[in-house]
Amino acid sequence: MKFATIVLCAGLVGTLVVSNLQGATIVPGEGLAATLILDETTTGSIKPRLDPSLQAARLIDLQTGSTCRLPNLDAGEHFEPTTVGAACADDPALNRVSQWRASGDGTLEMADADGATVYRFAPGDGVLYESVYPENALVTIVPVKG
Repeated sequence: MKFATIVLCAGLVGTLVVSNLQGATIVPGEGLAATLILDETTTGSIKPRLDPSLQAARLIDLQTGSTCRLPNLDAGEHFEPTTVGAACADDPALNRVSQWRASGDGTLEMADADGATVYRFAPGDGVLYESVYPENALVTIVPVKG
């Protein structure tokens, strides 16, 4: 019985010590605003910094296996003509791409000759860009050196 009492007391003391080490307590009536200081600085979108040695990029459709080169990733804020490599001529969606632009939010938009969006890309994780529109597309853009 003494052993159980000692273990129970030791556990209670340990719990109190750990709970006091976890941080400042919030005084009732002061709320979180009294304990947290938030940085309210607003920043613009961050465009990915491309390697200056990047001469071209490779567009890869992971569903069809189509892969082709893009001349470069220097798209402006207004639609500009672009060419998609001949290797993507068999891919119906990629074959429609004739212009592109970079948006202020860091996305890249590819459109057909009428200006209708074919693909929209966002900066990717492990790739330069990955498709976000249409939602069923699995297209990535990766760097090609040389």
